[in-house]
Amino acid sequence: MKRSETETNLNYSVSPVYSLLLKVLNGMLYSSVFISICAFALTIETYLLADLPVSVPMAVFIFLATLFTYNLSSIRSVVLQKQATYYPESWWHRHRKTMAIVGLLSIALATIVYFYFGLRLNFWFVLHLAIISIGYTIPVMYRRKSVQPLRRVPLLKVFLIAYVWAMVTGLFPLIDAGVEIMDLPGLLLLLRRFLFILALALLFDIRDYTYDKHTQTLTVPGLIGVNYTKLLSLGLLLSYAVVVSISESGTIQTALIAAAVAAAFVVWFSSELKPRVYFLLLADGAMLLHAALVCFVKI
Repeated sequence: MKRSETETNLNYSVSPVYSLLLKVLNGMLYSSVFISICAFALTIETYLLADLPVSVPMAVFIFLATLFTYNLSSIRSVVLQKQATYYPESWWHRHRKTMAIVGLLSIALATIVYFYFGLRLNFWFVLHLAIISIGYTIPVMYRRKSVQPLRRVPLLKVFLIAYVWAMVTGLFPLIDAGVEIMDLPGLLLLLRRFLFILALALLFDIRDYTYDKHTQTLTVPGLIGVNYTKLLSLGLLLSYAVVVSISESGTIQTALIAAAVAAAFVVWFSSELKPRVYFLLLADGAMLLHAALVCFVKI
């Protein structure tokens, strides 16, 4: 739509500041730095909820590992010199080479942090999460045939996301601290994290509804519709609140339920027609708010 002369003059007067802020915001969101910060914050939150000393190196390791994982598609695109066939003028398409470099640097730094600070994680447990994370984005070869990435498996995408996020941000800190993870408090913490992330992950299926139809990938909205997917997400948040009411008390309980209520508003107002920034900033931001409220209460 053609802009009016008034709009043009207004944008001209604020364009330097607005342009800078927009570039910073786009860079944070589309480079996956923002969601990596969310992973960092949720890791810190886990230490606080479990009343453990906070390990900043572990939180940094998870930040870097998340940044690498979310930029795998950029690395693959550059290595294979593949051109985008969908949204070819997107921010990601224009900056994929830079993001590939960021991804490679992040995994190198993550490796350094892991060994330098002597983080304690079970190798096989980390390996199976790495296989899921890499296989989620990149097709693998089996008997000389290319197998579709895991995100193309019908209905599996959101559950993989919730599982990996719950394990990485919820379980890694407990393992590194040497805590018994099979006791009831630990299991309830992981269940809560899984339910919360799963509720938010469903929103990205709503966002990608048209794209998934284009690639013939069956997702939850494709099966039950967008409206019922939103109801399912709200139901998961309600289940999360029930588990919180059982496992926590006092100000922590209030903070966690407040985070669930805020996430419910994001779910309620979501739709396929919302701009992508709505999901990247608000849906992912619900995780950051979740951690911020706990930090505010605990610190």
